[in-house]
Amino acid sequence: MAAILPNGNGRDARLLEGLLSNLPLFRGVQARNVLQAAAQSRSQRLRRGTVLYRRDERLPGVVAVGYGSVKLALRRNGGDEKVLRFVGPNETFGEATVLLDRPCPVDIVALADTMVALIPPHAVLRLMAQELCFARNVACLVGESFLELVGEFQSSVQRNGVQRLAAYLDSLAEPNGGADTWIVRLPANKTTVAARLGVTKETMSRLLRELTNRGLIEVSRREIVIIDRAQLAQLLAG
Repeated sequence: MAAILPNGNGRDARLLEGLLSNLPLFRGVQARNVLQAAAQSRSQRLRRGTVLYRRDERLPGVVAVGYGSVKLALRRNGGDEKVLRFVGPNETFGEATVLLDRPCPVDIVALADTMVALIPPHAVLRLMAQELCFARNVACLVGESFLELVGEFQSSVQRNGVQRLAAYLDSLAEPNGGADTWIVRLPANKTTVAARLGVTKETMSRLLRELTNRGLIEVSRREIVIIDRAQLAQLLAG
């Protein structure tokens, strides 16, 4: 596990203040409370592949990603893993474990060189008691996580592999420079994305070829251009 760097120098202090102020968790929160929470937080830098925490370990608080990304994963008995979520810049994880004082339910692994902030439980609980806006933000994030989990389960039951892939690509699509196409930048390599979708790497490659052969996408490493988003939506519909 990488060493934890205390919030002891000016650069880290400013970095933490900037990160926390941009988090949905602190949206609308009074500036003095953001600064106080930042002063109580710690920063940690991870190299790609570093395990931040293992399942059943205690988190030291809410984890917020400043740059880079991490995956939240469960290891199956056969050694394969199921990736539950990618957490990228200005996103958080661990609100529920802090509220319930429970151990971490997943492995947290850096997918790239990453910086995270660790916001301690006492800072989170104090702010929830003092500021309604912050308490509402926490409730919304926990609720969103629950609905996303239900949506994932529903998708695995009601959609086949190619539909799950199409839905995932559509959720990541961004306008492609004003052209009538959309671009997707995968947050991880195809093996890890396959684990996120609950399929093997080989199946993922086959599904990408199928969408390519239909004229819906073009693939270049971790960048995918959606050529016909309307047809992709029709594929999702049925």
